[in-house]
Amino acid sequence: MGNSSIHPSDTSTRNVVDLPTPSGAGIMARIAEQEDRAGRLTQSLEIQRRRDLMGTNQRSPTSSDSAVGREIRELRRAQGRTQKELARMVGVTGAQLHRYETGTTRIAASRLIAIANALDIRPDVLIAAGSTRDVAAPVMPAFPADSGDDIVELIQAFGSISDPKHRSALVAVAKMMAAQYNRHPSGQAD
Repeated sequence: MGNSSIHPSDTSTRNVVDLPTPSGAGIMARIAEQEDRAGRLTQSLEIQRRRDLMGTNQRSPTSSDSAVGREIRELRRAQGRTQKELARMVGVTGAQLHRYETGTTRIAASRLIAIANALDIRPDVLIAAGSTRDVAAPVMPAFPADSGDDIVELIQAFGSISDPKHRSALVAVAKMMAAQYNRHPSGQAD
């Protein structure tokens, strides 16, 4: 095969498109556009960096996340379970559970509920651990002297209800009745 040259009338070169060479003004406009984009990106990154330094990044774990994680670890250890066992029960890896317990990863509400169920506790126990306010312990009401047997019977009946929804419904009814009684202590309705 020898050295051949392509002739302008050759059909194989007719499909080649000549692209226009951008003018100096076009190049300058593209450079200005790229500089503007870079400036906006730099500004966005600076805002993100400030949020991280101030601890206001809404996606970053907070002190509440760490407190919830510590509570999970304490409850797990108290039950004699390993991270791997609890992780398997919850459906995450041991490494992910470790990140939850150390507070380096935030816990989604659905995962928090799964962890609480695996630990056989109510989710509000874990949520309370992450609360930043001091929550006062509930005040025990004063009961009439002759209500001892009724209270025992009520607790036994409540304890025999296995469905959590039915228990919640019973508590809601009791609260509603107590609120009604507190508005009208004589027992008469509105």
